[in-house]
Amino acid sequence: MRLYALSDLHLAHAVDKPMDIFGARWDNHVEKIIHHWTVDVGADDTVLIGGDISWANSLEEALPDLSLIDCLPGKKILLRGNHDYWWTTLRKMEMFCEEKGLSTLQFLRNDAITQAGFDICGTRGWLLPTDEAFDAAAEKVFNREKIRLDLSLQGLEKLRKKWTTSRQTVALMHYPPISEKGTPSALSEQLEKSQVDVCLFGHIHHHAPYYSSSPLVGSVRYIMTASDQLKFRPLLIGDDGQLCIADVEPSGGMIS
Repeated sequence: MRLYALSDLHLAHAVDKPMDIFGARWDNHVEKIIHHWTVDVGADDTVLIGGDISWANSLEEALPDLSLIDCLPGKKILLRGNHDYWWTTLRKMEMFCEEKGLSTLQFLRNDAITQAGFDICGTRGWLLPTDEAFDAAAEKVFNREKIRLDLSLQGLEKLRKKWTTSRQTVALMHYPPISEKGTPSALSEQLEKSQVDVCLFGHIHHHAPYYSSSPLVGSVRYIMTASDQLKFRPLLIGDDGQLCIADVEPSGGMIS
């Protein structure tokens, strides 16, 4: 059982939001995702999707996009991004998936999940205090995200108490919890304190050399998983509970 990650799918089957306006690299991006996903991911594998999944504004509007994801191989764990306006309460999303027969989707929200031999936690995150756009409104959201991450890490501790042997831990986020210069934040400090091994994040679509280097900050490895940064190919994170992301290249493959 392998664990993959790919965020920022930016699907838009029911809304007018063509992604190629953001550059030629987005040409036919959905077809590229489908191709790489079906080639690489098996039925017993799990894919972490770290936000900005669909441009839809409601669950019903998101149905074509969620159905597409559901039909792709493997299990999927979905996290909210800043553009996921369709996202609602966990109960409503779970009921919706049950009603529509979307059987491979699971949502990460204020809790922790075990898949593919890994313990998985996380939260959306937000602008960091080091960001020029960080203001009083952003601070309120950032503080709420600290609470949400704390709830997820509490769930992680509950999972850890169940196991007789330790498992490697992956934190899934949308916003990076460290700055482009590697400056930590309260969120990254929470991950460090809880001994998270790897933090996956998306959101970043510009050239960001520090993030692309998959830096090790403290004891946590930070990996960028925005789909355009990975050439729309799911990134292999680990296999049967063992991480294999010591060296990552931007193409989404592994460096031997």
